[in-house]
Amino acid sequence: MHIPLELVYRVGYAARKHYNTRTCRVNWEMVSKELRIPIIGCLECFDARQAGIPLRRLPESHEWPVEDIVALKQFTETNFQHMSVYDWELSGKYINIDHSDCIAKMWAVSKFQMTPMLFDEITDYRQAGLLWPTICHKTMCGCPPDILRVAYMSTNRSKVGKVKRPKAQFSISKHQHWTKDEDNKLVELLLQYDNKSDVDWNFISKTIGHSKNACRYRRILLRPRLNERQSADAEENLSDTLTSASSRTAGRGTPI
Repeated sequence: MHIPLELVYRVGYAARKHYNTRTCRVNWEMVSKELRIPIIGCLECFDARQAGIPLRRLPESHEWPVEDIVALKQFTETNFQHMSVYDWELSGKYINIDHSDCIAKMWAVSKFQMTPMLFDEITDYRQAGLLWPTICHKTMCGCPPDILRVAYMSTNRSKVGKVKRPKAQFSISKHQHWTKDEDNKLVELLLQYDNKSDVDWNFISKTIGHSKNACRYRRILLRPRLNERQSADAEENLSDTLTSASSRTAGRGTPI
């Protein structure tokens, strides 16, 4: 899709004008109103580098501002039905967070299941004046405080346990089919890298035959398998180290 350079500059100028330095986000509603262009159209024409607006990186493991999660959730549910990679890129522009981080966080939000017992327990803690980090620790729900807070805020007690979350908007790489062998190969390749930031996606993409973005998103879906393999490998390495140390000690014998 060809976008006139003049329109890119206009959107970039308006985005800088309505950029909030406190929230590190652009007020796209104001940009849309000023330019008289739909928000999606503004996002399609927006180039963060040209506008000089730094893109935020907020991995899933980090606690997000709740306002960002709520805004991202509302934006995706309002504007898209079946999310494609391009749709996620637009959503990332909307809240100024890398779209791969958006996918990971929303995937975690969609997987969390609120139960009646947990809802009542959180309600009691909130009435007692406890803060969300403390509530998260006491409930032992296994999720960050930001996800627990959003799930609680968006849940109606009378419908808890009955509402089925729509999972269509969290589909990833819908245009590509992955085989079991490709999944296994991706896991083996990723296990070779100790640091996630050092992953050679060009090499992985060429080896498996999927695009770099598709491989990145597939890693998100395979994260439970990766964690299991890493834990198993760590235990095996520890066992080998202990065995080796024991053998060396036995080999030296008792000094005379």
